Amino acid sequence: METQEHMVEIGPLCEQVLVTLNLGVIVVDQSLRVLEWNDWMSRHSGIARDTALHRPVLELFPGLSGTRFEAAIQQALLLHQPAILTGSLNRNPLPLYANPANKHDRLHQAIQILPLRHSSEQHFCVIQVSDVSAAFEREAALRRQATLLNDSLQAQSRLMQELEQHNDLLDLQVRERTAQLEELARHLQDVTEAEKSQLARELHDELGSILTAARIDVSWSARKLGDSVPEIQDKLQRVLNNLSEAIQMKRRIIDGMRPTLLTQFGLVEALEFAAGEMADVNGWQLGLDLDAKAQHLPEDISLALFRVAQEALTNAAKYAQATRVDLLLQLDPDEIWFTVADNGVGMTEEARNTPRTHGILGMRQRIVARGGDFELVSVPGKGTRVEVRLPLAAGSGVAPTATPAPEH
Repeated sequence: METQEHMVEIGPLCEQVLVTLNLGVIVVDQSLRVLEWNDWMSRHSGIARDTALHRPVLELFPGLSGTRFEAAIQQALLLHQPAILTGSLNRNPLPLYANPANKHDRLHQAIQILPLRHSSEQHFCVIQVSDVSAAFEREAALRRQATLLNDSLQAQSRLMQELEQHNDLLDLQVRERTAQLEELARHLQDVTEAEKSQLARELHDELGSILTAARIDVSWSARKLGDSVPEIQDKLQRVLNNLSEAIQMKRRIIDGMRPTLLTQFGLVEALEFAAGEMADVNGWQLGLDLDAKAQHLPEDISLALFRVAQEALTNAAKYAQATRVDLLLQLDPDEIWFTVADNGVGMTEEARNTPRTHGILGMRQRIVARGGDFELVSVPGKGTRVEVRLPLAAGSGVAPTATPAPEH
């Protein structure tokens, strides 16, 4: 399938955020083709957005092929590890200028390369480029001032105050940009789920109709032939069997993209079915304490909690060696509490914090992006507990009873 078919569409809100950012943002896919190129990059590189899109980033910057820049991108895509390019800036900076027509005023740059997961098979990379020329100039000015006022305690005090204010400003900028990137990640996640839902509907409506009609026609033909031509009857029976398998496969694919139980019956029944099925397969004792009022939560919250449950149950099946799993879902007047706990072998702190734990990072991102809290509590030999708290927006249509919050 062509790379363009896997591109995540950046919506108007995301484009507006990218336009307002005072830094460069490039998004590339696994083949290093550019999926996003914001206005800041166009202004300082001289390469228009329409020209950059869908072209390999190393074709736009051929001088960076084989450098630390390319290696850092591959590290983010293949190992899902972020990188900050600082020591190599003087050797291999991006060809960016305050005015691309004047090639003598190259920008000082700070480059962050961040992995971005779209699905289990699709990974992207966000390249964030900041202009730190002003910081370089300020640092030089502060050093000259420190040299001149070295013998004055009062001057040293003023210098320390300026440095503290500068650090506070940098901290504020980092927080603002982190919030913007989290909003971008949430939007990409929402777009992904919307695309899955649309594709699931098309598979159900279009492909399902075709397969069902074909099965009816073949079945009719088999009845008309009867046993008059055994060879053809055998072939038709094989066709019927294949069509039945295709219909079942279509249903499994649709359930994987958009859980049918969740959309048709709500969160509580979807959790009961998914947990029950996993318990039957893995031989677990299953404990369920699910608030019935959570049956009709807002769609985005229901989907986020269901995906967290799926990932937590999958991890328990793969790694926990558990004999019992418990699910707790409670609604307070303003909050939702959700817990998945097992009595398995647990995890070390090193295992929890490894960059390759994409499932844990994905669960955390889903919850944090919606203003919630995510915590993974695990002790070797004492099991693992996933704890989620989400704010319940006013007007959600849910009227929970006041229940005490679970203890942490």
